[in-house]
Order: sequence, then structure tokens, then C-alpha cells
Amino acid sequence: MIVVNMNLHEVYDTLMKETSKLDWKRNSLLPKAAKEIKKSIEFPTCVMYDYKIPTSNNQYIIYFYREHPFAPVLAGYLFVLFDGSKRFVIKWTDKGIPEVHVLTSHFLQRYKERCLGLPELTANEVAVRFLSRNRSMKPMTIDERINKKISKYGEFAGEGFLVQDGFCFKLSGEEMIEGVETPVKISFFTTFMPLSEMSDVQREAIFEECMKDIDNLNTL
Repeated sequence: MIVVNMNLHEVYDTLMKETSKLDWKRNSLLPKAAKEIKKSIEFPTCVMYDYKIPTSNNQYIIYFYREHPFAPVLAGYLFVLFDGSKRFVIKWTDKGIPEVHVLTSHFLQRYKERCLGLPELTANEVAVRFLSRNRSMKPMTIDERINKKISKYGEFAGEGFLVQDGFCFKLSGEEMIEGVETPVKISFFTTFMPLSEMSDVQREAIFEECMKDIDNLNTL
């Protein structure tokens, strides 16, 4: 069972080992979820199922989401971890470098307020909407122009994610273990802002970072 005092490699390895079971359960639930979504008269809509893996007692949420009546049904799963009164939504990936994404309650609240504007949504519903709407995340180096508080957190606040709905501020790090070749990265999503609510200076700095990537492609 995943607990807060486990190291990052242990958490990641546990999540990855259970991914095949989650894939199987997601596929088996798809016909049922599709029927529920088809009956919906309001969009966006999502259907969520609790799923506990008996061998580990880890509790997951398997979700199905449709943005509008003609959009495809997007499916996924997430893990919710509690540390006392603190609540974290966890996603993980093995694309390139192993990485764990942690959506904090503050991040989800700001995303709900600043992007969705739907106070009645639960934290799980907000997480599903964020993950479904922002499946592509562009990592980006940031400086004081984008985050004035960067000096407070130093190197841990030097990156963010540009997504479809806006900009994700985060704290980053990685865990190295002696004898283990591959590190595991972690990103704590701390807050969210739509580009429309950012200052001209912030938007200009983000644009410049995007242009750097284009310039790098042109030199290849």
C-alpha cells in the first residue's frame, strides 16, 4: 500500500506495477461508462469509478470524460494520497524519464476558480477535467518575469508547464538512489493561471521561451 513515508522510487514502482491491472479494469468499464455518458444531456461530462486493488489495498479512480457530444470519450486513472488533512492527486508517466505528477489541493482550487468557474465541482471532478483537457504539457524554463517568487524556492521553482488552458506553476525535483541507474522526477503543481489573466511581461516571457524551441529546431 502506498503511504506518505515511502521514497519516490517505491511510489513510482508500485504505481507502474499496477498499471496493467488499471488498464484491464478501465477497458472492462468502458462499455458501462459509454452508456452512462450517452445518456448525459449536459457537457462536459464525466463518469468515475472507485477501484481498489486487493493485493495492495491501493485505491484508484478510473474516469471517462467527454468534452462535447461529438468528442471522443477520454479515459484515464489517478491515485489519491492523503497526508493528514492534505490531499494530493497523483498521475505518473514513463515517457522518457520516469515522473510523478502531484496535483495539490491549492492547484485544483485555482484551476476550478480561474478556468472552469464551477464552484459545485468536487476535487476529483476538477482533476479529471484538468487531466482530460490538458493531455499535452509543454515543460518550460521560467524566471522572475514569469514567477516573481522564484527566488524564494530557488532551483525547485525553475520550471512550469504550458498547457491548453493556461500555465501551471510547479516545484520540481528528482530522487537518485545509489545502485539505481534511473532517477525519478517529481512535479508538485502549486497553482494555475490562464494566460488571459497573466501580465504582459509574463506572456512575453512565455512567448520568448516558445520561440527558443522553434529556433533550436531550425538549427537541426
